This record gives sequence, structure tokens and C-alpha cells, in this order.
Amino acid sequence: MTEKNVTDEENSAVEEPERAAEPDSLPPGSETEESSESEDPSPDQASADQAERSMRAAHRPGSAVSGPYGRPVHPMLVTIPIGAFVATLAFDIASVAVEGRAYGRPAVWLSLIGIAFGLLASVFGLLDYRRLTKGTRAHAVATRHLILMDTVLVCFIIGFILRRADPDQYLNGTPTPALVLSVIGVAILLIGGWLGGKLSYSYGSRVADESDQIEAHTLSAPSAD
Repeated sequence: MTEKNVTDEENSAVEEPERAAEPDSLPPGSETEESSESEDPSPDQASADQAERSMRAAHRPGSAVSGPYGRPVHPMLVTIPIGAFVATLAFDIASVAVEGRAYGRPAVWLSLIGIAFGLLASVFGLLDYRRLTKGTRAHAVATRHLILMDTVLVCFIIGFILRRADPDQYLNGTPTPALVLSVIGVAILLIGGWLGGKLSYSYGSRVADESDQIEAHTLSAPSAD
């Protein structure tokens, strides 16, 4: 074997390990796909981010009319129609069981007060309702709350018309159909009110963020109210 052939074989033996050590060439676009996969959030993370955005949106007022942040108007107003409707039922029962004139007249005007403030409260409730994200559990509960409370208003509006249409309303007490509607209305009111409380206390609709709430529970925090 000549010296030249030996030299060529040695050179080829050195080149082959070097080629073997080189990484295989990647197909076009594979680096971009790998980096994009690492940058894209996982489905669980995307769902958590969406829930966080929806919750924080529900904490904020839909407009300045619906009350400032952490101080919504709707929960304050609903106490008036709730009290008025419950009192209406109590006076309806008393007008039939005790004395018509003494209790029938207040029942008429208590129902009217409940209707007026119920309609007003529903406007502010609708502003808060629009802040909830469709498809969420909070939105579904709020929808049922809205339907039930509107049904209560319908019951007492019809009841008020029946009271005013009866010429002897103050003598014989509340007409039976109006009394039945009061019972149905208050029963639905209890369910709708429970759902409204769930929206606030379980789902945090129109409440302040936890980062703001925790300041009020700090011993050294000064009062800002």
C-alpha cells in the first residue's frame, strides 16, 4: 500500500466521526413550531386566565350610575321591595283573617311601593348583569335570578290591578286572587333572593377584589371609610 493511500484512509476516518457528531438537519419550520408550542399557554392556564378576567370584570361597575367600585346600588335598593312585598302578604292575610278595612288599605299601597322600587332596582341589577360573562356559572345563576325576580314583579302588578278593580277591597279584605298572587310572589321572592345572595357571597359579583378586602382585615390599616 502506498503512502498516499494510507494518508487518504486516515483522513476519511477522521471525517466520518465528525460527520456523525453533527446533528441531523431539522425540517423547515420545526424550530418555529417548537418555540410556538412552548409559548402557547396550556388549556388549563388559558381557562384560569379567562376565569380571572371574567371575575375581575364582574367586580367592576358597568357604569357610574350603578354605583362605585365595591359599593353597588342594586343590593341596597332591593331591600325596599323585599320588605314591601313581605309586608303586603302579611297585611293581606290579616285583612282576611282579622279586619278588611284596617289591613286591606295598607296592603294596596305596600304592594305599590314594592312594585315601584322593584322596577327601579331591576334597572340597576341589569347594569350589573351585563358585566357577567356569558357561558359562566355566575351568568347562569344571574339569569335565573333575573327571571324569578321579574316574575315576582308581574305577580304583584297583577295583584295590584285586582285590588284596585274591587270596589269593596277595603271592606272585605284583599280579593282571593290577589292574596294567592301574593303568596306565590313571596315564595318566588325567597328563591330569587337566595340566588341573588349566592351571586354576591359565593361568586363575588360587584364585590371588591380580595387584595382590597384584605386591607380592611389588617390590624394596622387606617380606616378609609
